[in-house]
Amino acid sequence: MPARELLKTPTFRLAILVSLAMTASAVVVFVFVYWQVSSFNVNRLNRILTMEAARAVNHSDEQLRDEFELRLLEDLRHLDFAALFDPEGRLRYGNLPAIPNNLPIDGEAHTIEVRSSSGPYPGNDIEIFVARRRQDGSVVLLGRSVYEVHPLTEGLIEAILIGILPAMIFALGAGALFGLHSRRRLKRIHETILRIMHGDLQERLPAAGKLDDLNYVVSAVNLMLDEIVQLLVQIKSVSDNIAHDLRAPLVIVRTRLENGLAAKDDGRLRIAARESLADLNRALAVAAAILRIAEIKTERRRSEFTQVDFVEVCATIFELYEPLAELKNIALTFNASSPVPVIGDFDLLVELVGNLVDNSIKFTPSGGSVRMTAETSDAGFMVCVSDDGPGIAPDERNKIFKRFYRSRNFHDLPGVGIGLNLVATIAEVHEFNVQVEDNNPGAAFKITPRRTV
Repeated sequence: MPARELLKTPTFRLAILVSLAMTASAVVVFVFVYWQVSSFNVNRLNRILTMEAARAVNHSDEQLRDEFELRLLEDLRHLDFAALFDPEGRLRYGNLPAIPNNLPIDGEAHTIEVRSSSGPYPGNDIEIFVARRRQDGSVVLLGRSVYEVHPLTEGLIEAILIGILPAMIFALGAGALFGLHSRRRLKRIHETILRIMHGDLQERLPAAGKLDDLNYVVSAVNLMLDEIVQLLVQIKSVSDNIAHDLRAPLVIVRTRLENGLAAKDDGRLRIAARESLADLNRALAVAAAILRIAEIKTERRRSEFTQVDFVEVCATIFELYEPLAELKNIALTFNASSPVPVIGDFDLLVELVGNLVDNSIKFTPSGGSVRMTAETSDAGFMVCVSDDGPGIAPDERNKIFKRFYRSRNFHDLPGVGIGLNLVATIAEVHEFNVQVEDNNPGAAFKITPRRTV
């Protein structure tokens, strides 16, 4: 990969930022350590010199001379200063020619920058001095160079260079490797997407073994592709069913109209036109039902749902279908002991229960009964529509909710096989389950909330 493309990869840029952050944090830590160590040393020297100066003012001249000579004799690196000055500021003995001009004689430690032409560190040097006046007016002066801090500074700087530079090189190298790896993965994913766009819907995005963030996205996209393929299969199936279901009535309409025109008889032509209108109404009902299902799936959103009482829904259906049930000599009953609140769309739930009741009335023979119940349960609620009709065969209970499916035993009854598919669609939008059970005799459709993990 060219260096310019590598620099554009987010992984490499992230590695650079991480290495810079590591460098900055390490520098801050080392500076803090250096400041703590150097401050500790300076404060320690301040306390020692202050105490020694306070003790020295009580010694005699001979004792001071002996102590100063011993002190300077042991100072192999020439870092210590000790001197005694008379009241006029002239040197009596020691290794300082004069009292520094800006040094207060107050017995406290003071840090002063002086010019030195000898010692281990010629030039400007930082030194600590304590000057204290004796009873006879003479001045005891003790000092110490802070040159020892310089080797510590050099050691810390060397440690920073030794620790930070390899870390930065390692971070940049790791970023380059990760950038190359990510670039190759993204390139494979891009090539796979192009193949999918050109029609190879069986392709899936490549996923590595570990579940990283990119693999989570790849897995989600692959699941989406599976769903799209399934939807395309369903669309093809629906299209085939529509073509099959609409072709027959259209052919019949055309044949009847042609026969009516060929007969040259107004009566037969009127009969053909009337029968053709019935077939066209059936075709329009199929189209309207398909559009209704598509509308429910695409336009309804759970965010628009409100609290609905299922008892009120069933009561509305009871009022609508009671006259139809009486007309067929079917007893329609409704039982509910308390409100059954759910979150949903009132009109859609009316449509759901209405289709179940309509089917039960359609397939129940005269003298039978259709029952609606709504109650709360451990699962949340249960709404049941049951009848004592012919029932549904066990091998058909999973098929009746498919679009355009009609039971093999009831092809003579009017219908297009859309109603129960509409029921399943509305239940899916509300996250409800619709189950079919044997009512001995008849069938029982039970609506319950979908269990979530």
